[in-house]
Order: sequence, then structure tokens, then C-alpha cells
Amino acid sequence: MVKKMDFHIHTISSGKDYDFTYSSEWMKEYVQKAELDAIAITNHDMFDLENYLQVKEDISNIKIFPGMELSLEEGHVNIVFPEENIDDLVKFSDWLKKQNLGEKGKISTEDFCQNMNNWEKGIYIFELGKSNSLAVPKKLSDVTAVGGVSNQLKFQVIHKKEHLLTPVLFSDAHASLDEPEQKRRNINLLMNKNTFLQIDNCTFTEIKNCISDRSKVGINKENLSNVINIGNHKVSTGLNLIVGKRGTGKTKFLKRVREQYELEEIYAIEQFETAKADEYINEQRKEQGHSNFNNWKKQYASQFSAIRKYLSLPTNDLTKELETYLSSVKNFAKETVASNSKSKYQLIKESNFENKSISNLEEYLISLKKIIGSEDFWSLLKNSSEKKLVFIETYMELRNLYIEKRLNNEIQNRVNVILNSVKDIVESKTGISPVSQCEFAKIIHKNQTEKAINKFMVEIVNEKVLRTENIHGYKIIVKLQPFKNADQFRRDQSTKEAVSDDLMGPYQREDYITFLHNLKKKSFFNISNLEEYILHLDAELLDSDGTPASGGQAVGFALMMRLEQAKNKPIILIDEPEASLDNAYIRQELIKTIKELAIESTVFVVTHNSTLGTLLEPDYLIVTTKSGKDNYHTLSGEFSSHLISEKIGNFESSYEKFVEAMESGIEAYNKKGEIYESLRN
Repeated sequence: MVKKMDFHIHTISSGKDYDFTYSSEWMKEYVQKAELDAIAITNHDMFDLENYLQVKEDISNIKIFPGMELSLEEGHVNIVFPEENIDDLVKFSDWLKKQNLGEKGKISTEDFCQNMNNWEKGIYIFELGKSNSLAVPKKLSDVTAVGGVSNQLKFQVIHKKEHLLTPVLFSDAHASLDEPEQKRRNINLLMNKNTFLQIDNCTFTEIKNCISDRSKVGINKENLSNVINIGNHKVSTGLNLIVGKRGTGKTKFLKRVREQYELEEIYAIEQFETAKADEYINEQRKEQGHSNFNNWKKQYASQFSAIRKYLSLPTNDLTKELETYLSSVKNFAKETVASNSKSKYQLIKESNFENKSISNLEEYLISLKKIIGSEDFWSLLKNSSEKKLVFIETYMELRNLYIEKRLNNEIQNRVNVILNSVKDIVESKTGISPVSQCEFAKIIHKNQTEKAINKFMVEIVNEKVLRTENIHGYKIIVKLQPFKNADQFRRDQSTKEAVSDDLMGPYQREDYITFLHNLKKKSFFNISNLEEYILHLDAELLDSDGTPASGGQAVGFALMMRLEQAKNKPIILIDEPEASLDNAYIRQELIKTIKELAIESTVFVVTHNSTLGTLLEPDYLIVTTKSGKDNYHTLSGEFSSHLISEKIGNFESSYEKFVEAMESGIEAYNKKGEIYESLRN
């Protein structure tokens, strides 16, 4: 025989619950509707004998076991005991009360075992999949232990894993009509959170022996594998097909699935409208494009870093400085020729020394010092002392070089001061104007930098395919292209600022230095987004023939990408995915993808498409019908059995109802066959 039990019900509120009042009416209704043979009362950190006796009186036709949900330091555990241990529970509950645990109070496993007589006789239910879950403590390793789960899907997943505890379902219900949390008292939901045990009677010993053998524990009376209940209807943990005429309750059935499982466990794909598909495709293009664009940016990270550094420098007009210098040379030449003392004052012709930059040496020294001082870094290496010594020697050598160059620069600066003073004296004595100062090294460096930048820009401002990928019969091509015009540039940067003459003009002439300097003046310019001003990013969607995808094909692609995203969800709801898809694509791509999803997830597919409905070959068929204004019927059964039934268990053939949903009835089905035959002949 098979008996049905709820291992975890609350009947009294504690500091860890919302306030609620025990209801005899609720308890009687729950036991009747759920068809329970036994329950366990497990209130938070307490056992109330008076309440226990009240529950026994209210539902005297089933077995009631005493117990407690206990807050151990390691986590929560539900413990169920035989009736013979009631006195032990009462004493332990009184002891707990004296500890003043409060809302978050916990006790150690050691304290529990010392103060709970006959603790080893209980059944221990360690809740799985919760933040306060705990592994079986060493002290309790010899007790009879199972893993508590909150829904049928989790039960099936854990039941398949032999190395885990045998799972049991429990409701965690609050036996009350005034409990604020609806899901804690909603009988229609809670009645699907019970465990079936292969026992003849509900004695504690039988239950204890039964749960030690996972093959004798299940979530349906027939002990079927891979079957769960939605409402009272059996469905598969794999692939389920929902069919029926429009307005017969298919959406209502999906709503029941949503009510029975947590929102984060469900991935729903609603009826796929073209407008929504376009929006999704644009998101996908953006996502695909930016992912590859980031990889491209990394490829040229050092070059763009150099351009940023160039743009961040003050805009000094070194060309004017050079012109001023040349003009001063001409004046100096004229005045020297005119002067009779020209041969006596050669010093006035001398140029100043130019300092050599040592900023790179400073950066190297800072980096080396940081590495040498990092204990974390050296702890990762073998023979770290020897290796560290090499770094120290390198640092010292570089430091000496830095000091030498810095000293040399200081000497040159002092010489320059002396030269300038002498030139001033000579000028005052002779009337000859000295040649103005000009930093040739800076001018040459700037000129070479600009040449290198322009050359680099010429090389990269070309069309480049970043990625080509075939996905579910479609091809995505992500590429970078030169900006075609000012409008395209403005759209990419989301600006209305004029860019035609000062940006697009030099851009198209390959005068990228002017382009960059003018770009720097724009209000929308952000130096961290530099790469985005250089090229236009585009992601094309092509069909299998390599031509741009049509609207219908784009919808198909968007759907397939949504199915790809659904992979990690336990429950997947797919409502009429056939919109805008041709039957060839449904047969070749969609059906294959849905079946792959059903290997790891529980999938529900609603369809009116005969190709999808007939070729999908689901594990379970769910048929919805309607009779009267608000009277809906749901029948379900294994697809291969050709039988479906309502919850009351009256079986009937699935053939007529399936053909009616897929082909609008037997008559239409036969007529279509005749037309196909006439075309063939």
C-alpha cells in the first residue's frame, strides 16, 4: 500500500513567524483535500502539548506525530518523534524556553543532545536548498536522516542523485485562516507538497524504515518516475505539450504552473509578437556587437592609450614657436652683419641645452618598488628570496641611472640660466637680439607622434569583420565600418551637434589629427569612449542563404535566442512559439531545440500548429476543453499511451481531442488528407 504524509506543519506562531491563529477548520479542510494519512507538527523551537491534543481531536482519522523545527547553530532541522517521546519533547521545550533564545537564537548540537532525552529515536529532516540549510552534523551522523524539499521538481532532481539524502516533500504550512503569507495557507498549492510512502500502516517504525530506502519514497501514488503534479494533474518533468481550442483554459493552466513554483525558477516566453521580436533583436545586435567590439579594443589597447595620452596634453602651438624661432634667427643674422663686433660675441649664437625626459624611468621605479614590497606576490613563488634579489638589483641599477640623468638635466638647466644671462648682457652691450628659445626635441617628438597616429588611423579606419557565427540556421556578422556620413556619426553618439565640416570633413580626407583635435572640443566627447568615435559598429542578421533576414525570419532568430537564454531555468513556459515561422523551420530547428531543453528542464509548450504539435512527440499531453461560461476541464496523460484523464481518473482516448485541437476536427483532418492526395495524383 501507499500512504501520504506531510512532514512539516506549523500550528503555533513563534518569534520566527508572522502572528497567526490555529484554525481547526483549516486543518480539517487541508487533510481532506490533500487526502493525507499522516502529518508531523513541527513548530519553531517549541512543542505545545495542549495544541497537539487539540489537533489530534480535530483530525482523529489520521496519524499525528509530535516534532519541532529546531534552530541549531549549524542551521535548521525538523525533527519528528513517535508519540511515546512526547514527555521528552515537553521537557526539552520547557528547557528551550528558559534559554531565552529570542528571534534569532540558536543552540549547539551538543546542547540539544544533552537536554533532549532519546534524541537518537527521531527522524531528522535537513532542509535542502535554503540559506539556513545544514549538512548532517557529526554528532547526528547515525540518526535516520532525510532531505526536506519545497516542491516536486526539486524532489525529482535530488531523488536521482544517489549520493544525496533521500528527499521528502513537506508543505511548511501554517494551519491558519489569518496567516499573512498567502502561500503558507493556500491549500490548493500546499496539497502538492506531500510525500508518498510505500507502507501498509502509518506507524512511526514503518515510516522510519521506509525512508531509509529511497525507492520506497515518491511524489505520486503510483510511484511513477519523472512525473509531478500541477494541481491534481500529472505532468512530466521533461517535455509537456498543451493543446486545445482558443479560450479553453491553456493560459489558466500555465497560471497554475506559475502559482506552484517560485518566480525565479520560471522562464516564460510569451506569444511572440513581431514588435517585441524587433526590440529583442536590436538588443541582441547590441549585445553581440559590444562583446566583439570590446575584444577589438583590447587588440589595440596600447595604441589607443597613446592617442589618449596625446589628447590629454595641453594644446601648445609648437608651429608658432618654430616660426618665432626662425624669425629671430633672421633678425639675429641681420643685426650681426650690421655689427662691427660680430666676431667677438660668438656666445650669443649658442643654443640652450634640452632636457631628456626621465618620466618613464620614474614609472618603472614605482612599479618595481611596488612589486618588491608586495609580500602577497612573493608568497606565490618558489625560491622567492633569490628571485626578489634580482628585482632589488634591477631596481638599484635603474635608480642610479635615474639619479644620473636627473643630475645631468639639473646641470643643463643651470648652464641654460647662465647662457641666457650672458646673452642678455651681450644684447645690452651690442644691440644684437638673441635667438629665441625653441625646443626642437618637443617639436620633432610631436611631429613623429602625429605621423604615427595618422598612419595607425589610416590602417584601422577600414571595414573589418569581427565575428561570423552560425546560430540555429542564421548567420550573425559583426563588423566595424568607416562612418558613411555625419548623420550616421550623430546617431551613434546620440548627439545633435554639428559634425559635418569640422569632423566628417577631415575624417574623410584622412586628416585624423585635425579630426581628433576638433573631436576633443565637442561637448559630447568623452576620452574613455575614444574608440567609439573612430568606427561604426554594425551587426547583420542573415538567413542560411546569406541574404538579410526578413521580418518573419528575424522573429524566428529572436525566439531561438530566447530559448538559448532559458537553458538554466528549471521551468520553461513556451506559449505559441510558431508565430511567423514556416513549417520547415519548425521541423528542422525549433523542435530539435525544445527537445534539447527538456533534457535538463521541465518544459511546457502551448501550440495550435499541427507540425509542431504532432512532430514534437512530448512525454506528456495536456488537453484543455471548456463547457459553459467558466467551466474548464484539463486532461493529461503520457503521450505514447494515447490516454488522457481528468484528476478524477476517468481515462479516455487522446486521439479525437488532439486532432480537434491540431486540425480543427476529424472532418477537417480527413478533408486535408483528400486535398493532399488529389494534389499528388
